[in-house]
Amino acid sequence: MDGFQFGEAGRQVYEFFWNEFCDWYLEISKIALYRGDAAAKARTRATLVKVLDESLRMLHPFIPFVTEETWGYLKQAVGGQGWPEALIITPWPEPGPVDPAAEADMELVMGIVRAIRNARSEYNVKPGQAIAATFAAGDQVVLLREQADALCSLARLDPARLIIADRLEAPAQALTLVTGAVTTYLPMSGLVDLDAERERLRKELAETEAQIARSQGLLAGPFAQRAPADVVQREREKQADIQARAERLQARLADLQS
Repeated sequence: MDGFQFGEAGRQVYEFFWNEFCDWYLEISKIALYRGDAAAKARTRATLVKVLDESLRMLHPFIPFVTEETWGYLKQAVGGQGWPEALIITPWPEPGPVDPAAEADMELVMGIVRAIRNARSEYNVKPGQAIAATFAAGDQVVLLREQADALCSLARLDPARLIIADRLEAPAQALTLVTGAVTTYLPMSGLVDLDAERERLRKELAETEAQIARSQGLLAGPFAQRAPADVVQREREKQADIQARAERLQARLADLQS
């Protein structure tokens, strides 16, 4: 803001509010709010109110009417004692201390959750289905055990089938995900019906290989000499994409057969 880069300031506030506070902290806070003791609930509510209050203050110059209205409801919800009359006259938030170690820990947890979510999406696991997971956490074993509830909640893991150790052997027929110094193993049997998935992959691989053969025949024939250069180049790029897809399918099929 001091450098008058208002667009960049607005972008950063938005990214923090939506991508960190809403996407992550709000979801993690539900664990304490729903299952924590009275002290944990009070601490979590106080943090939520403080962050929402200060986020609305920072967003106010960019969306004044919406933030003013929302802040009014927040003030009313918490009693409003000692709060200014309106958002527009509240002081600008002052920066507080930074904890790089805590930020690094949270980035690791978020990275692990993202990797598991991506795997669930890739294998079409039902959103509500809790799956087994094994973590070879190395030096981060204490952190992951402390964050086990968050991992189970955010990544839809089954607490009864959750293993967190410093080192362990890779289990058979498991999807391997590496995030920093942590290796996550997801048993394939918990992600998909192995026989059905093998059959689906074989069928998709056969169709992909047929597409490759057609493209190779096209590029080896008169088309490559007669068509415009840009059209031929697009066909070559298309063939490269198809070949890359075939390689991914072969690798996934090999994982399921190992």
